[in-house]
Amino acid sequence: MASAVINQIAILTPKEGKFDDLAAELANITRNVQEHEPETLVYYAYADAKKEEIIVVERYVNQAALDKHRAAPYFQDLIKKAPELLGKPLELKVGSELLQESAQVVRV
Repeated sequence: MASAVINQIAILTPKEGKFDDLAAELANITRNVQEHEPETLVYYAYADAKKEEIIVVERYVNQAALDKHRAAPYFQDLIKKAPELLGKPLELKVGSELLQESAQVVRV
């Protein structure tokens, strides 16, 4: 039986004065995901309206793809830098199945 698709939202709260540094780290990760992770289906980050949080939206074809992402050197580099960049621990929301009555809309 195939592993289920993994949907994940990461909410990152930068330390005071570290928003741009954190955004640059996430831009680097996004470039690397595009180049090296074909089984990562969705990966992008955006700021909330007040620029107090950065939200990363992720979708992986299966658990193995998520594990590969977490083990990647560019992601591990962010983990090492997290204490200097984050004002509090990141918050993760993880799920698999889309809600039965939910419509999936993707336009690019």
